[in-house]
Amino acid sequence: MKIQTQDFYHGAVLTQITEHPSFKALNKVDSLYGHYLVNHDTKLFVKYLSKESSPWNFSLHRNELQAISDDHESSAKVFLCLVCGEETICALNYQEITTLVDLESERQEINISVPPGGSIWVSGSKGDLPKTIRHNSFPEKLFVEQMIEI
Repeated sequence: MKIQTQDFYHGAVLTQITEHPSFKALNKVDSLYGHYLVNHDTKLFVKYLSKESSPWNFSLHRNELQAISDDHESSAKVFLCLVCGEETICALNYQEITTLVDLESERQEINISVPPGGSIWVSGSKGDLPKTIRHNSFPEKLFVEQMIEI
């Protein structure tokens, strides 16, 4: 099988997850590319942009927004992992996702910017996160029992 560019970016996420001490299992959820089940209780979507530097502007389409909503309704922990070139991985939990985008829309945007030497700033079609996200919060964030309130 020929290696596709997306495999490298998804591999960056999956390698860090599988190397975490709390990792137990990884499965595909459905036919959507980049939709994974981690440890039987956490569903995540992986999206990437190969652009080399900040900012990165991610589009979420209706089927992805609906799947995120459905995953949350199934009582799974839900994360969206955005791979920003070769610079960083920004993991967003469900609460952060819904601060940024309207899951009922046809299409939404999430924008990531990283100032030189700084943390990750995240804004979306619906709003902005009030705090930055640390580069080293991933993959630990996926395995934390308590969701951090923003």
